Amino acid sequence: MDRETLKYWLALNMVVGVGRTLFHRLVQGFGSPREVFSAAREDLQRIQGVGRKVVDEIKRFDVDLAAERELRLADNEGLRVLTLESPEYSPLLKSIYDPPPILYIKGKALNTIALPLAVVGTRTPSEYGKLVAERLCLKLASAGFSIISGLARGIDTLAHKAALTAGADTIAVFGCGLGHTYPPENLNLRKQIVEQGAILSEFPVLMRPDRNNFPARNRILSGLALGTVVVEAAEKSGALITADFALEQGREVFAIPGNITSPKSKGTNNLIKSGAKLVDSPESILEELLPALGESLKAQAEIEKPKILLDNDEEKKIFSLLSLEGRHIDNLIENSNLSPAQVSATLLQLELRGVVRQLSGKMYISNCGDE
Repeated sequence: MDRETLKYWLALNMVVGVGRTLFHRLVQGFGSPREVFSAAREDLQRIQGVGRKVVDEIKRFDVDLAAERELRLADNEGLRVLTLESPEYSPLLKSIYDPPPILYIKGKALNTIALPLAVVGTRTPSEYGKLVAERLCLKLASAGFSIISGLARGIDTLAHKAALTAGADTIAVFGCGLGHTYPPENLNLRKQIVEQGAILSEFPVLMRPDRNNFPARNRILSGLALGTVVVEAAEKSGALITADFALEQGREVFAIPGNITSPKSKGTNNLIKSGAKLVDSPESILEELLPALGESLKAQAEIEKPKILLDNDEEKKIFSLLSLEGRHIDNLIENSNLSPAQVSATLLQLELRGVVRQLSGKMYISNCGDE
């Protein structure tokens, strides 16, 4: 698309009062954003939802000044600006009810991202949530899935990092313009994602983070993906908004079961009660998605379970007592019939090899699946 045509797309997207739905109606009614700006007032008002105020905003909008300034800002940030007519625009996202007319993107081309899967959850995960998110995303990313999330604190951050560790593609969808990084402490993570995946937003470059932006961001998250995995979420959570969008868009919703006494798991457990697919391993997701994706992708998405090498009987005994929920060292001593010194030494060896992880309060947790 030439720069002049792109300016009209940007301009219509920036007009006050023209949201996504009205944008699509106007373009459908007049054929292109350029024709919208040249249309007569009475013709504009024939479009459903277009009142006098919106017509005034369209007519007073300075396309050359505002859109050219926006393009320069995008250029300065190294961003590509996509429209619904761009070949790179995601077919999955284009198929939702209200696809964003404009996307700002930096990094890999969207149409090169394979097997996209959204992973979302609480900004304050438990140790269980952290472990499950890291393990699940690492295995899925290693199997060929691209991980999509929102760069937020907590589960989002862990999901992106796991994908990067696996050398897989990851996409961060922003709830602000790409001229900002939110949260600011994820600036380095943002840079890594650009190198190995992509960051994108539908918001103008300099739009600041605003709580009203995040539901719109969440619909893009789910719209870009074949399915959405909710790792840990309270009863009222942005992650559940993403899951609701996924259901509306006809996409799969997966949920990790959690502790029934934990408020952070109420949302995910309720999703499962409502019909979301219960995930107890990466294979649960593959079983659901692979039939729809075709037999040819099975080889790409096969997961090999890691082999856990345990050197002696003490290590085997301690490992057998550990779980995802964690055990206190006193419990391990009591149930292993080993001395405190033996248990401490064994745990240290297992921790050094990445088989177990120490949590706060002398709690230990398995860092591996049920091999």
